[in-house]
Amino acid sequence: MTPKVERLVNLTVALLEARVPLTLAELKRRTGYYASGDPASARRMFERDKDELRRLGVPVETRPVPHSDEQGYLVPRGRYELPDVDLTGEEVAALALAVRLTGTQGTPLALAKLAARAPDPADLATRPTTRVELRADPVDAVADAVVQRVPVRFTYRRADGSEATRTVDPYGVVQRRAAWYLVARDHDRDAVRAFRLDRMRDVPVAVGDVGSYDPPDDLDIADAVSGPQDPGVEVELAVQPRASWALAIRGGQDTGERTPDGRAIWTLPGLHPVRDRSFLLGLGPDVEVRAPDTLRQAVISALDAVAAGADAEVAR
Repeated sequence: MTPKVERLVNLTVALLEARVPLTLAELKRRTGYYASGDPASARRMFERDKDELRRLGVPVETRPVPHSDEQGYLVPRGRYELPDVDLTGEEVAALALAVRLTGTQGTPLALAKLAARAPDPADLATRPTTRVELRADPVDAVADAVVQRVPVRFTYRRADGSEATRTVDPYGVVQRRAAWYLVARDHDRDAVRAFRLDRMRDVPVAVGDVGSYDPPDDLDIADAVSGPQDPGVEVELAVQPRASWALAIRGGQDTGERTPDGRAIWTLPGLHPVRDRSFLLGLGPDVEVRAPDTLRQAVISALDAVAAGADAEVAR
């Protein structure tokens, strides 16, 4: 969490817990922020944070402080928190059916919490005949090959989107940054490489005998995945207010500048121009890439492809 995001979160918590409006002096004492530098600078910093929270949808209210001429601030819980979830008997029955079909771990307790204030579940007219197949853990696809030391072959999607067939000697599996990697010797390159399991386009197929190779004695699985870090690029974006939270949690900064149509100019450091492109596309029209131009053109091309596909679907 970046210092700015942490400060905004703590400020929100302090304002939510306030029973009466808090002055800036009281907020300084409770949060530890806005205490350095001259008072004018502290006030400007607080005003920027307050405006930022409001842009993010946090209802910061300014009210008179009782028995004082000062203004105070608070966040009314009724305007900030989500309302209670009130379910009917039919809705509880539908949730219970979903749990039975998927078998998702950990859901019975959550279902019990939701149903605690609801009527008894309605009786289902018929027993469900549908079965939902959940994708197996990706590690299962290569676990046997790692244990039995069997070479495998699979189709692999590279970071740039192209695909190629890989034949490898699996050495081990490791997780890094919420993704699973297979560390193996690539036959074509005769070198140790790491392959993300979610980029395998098919199930790996054994292409050799059991015990046909031995992993190197000095192999460090975790180090093989770490490798050199790509510093990424700094991206300049024109951002609608409702998308600013998505950039703030990734370390983005509002420059204070505005486009002629009123959008905020943000900078986002360390963005990978290929791996993180889907993040920008997911924000849709709320974010426009201004720089670097290569990334801007790549995003435009991707959006054109999506639009062309949608037009073709409508024309059918």
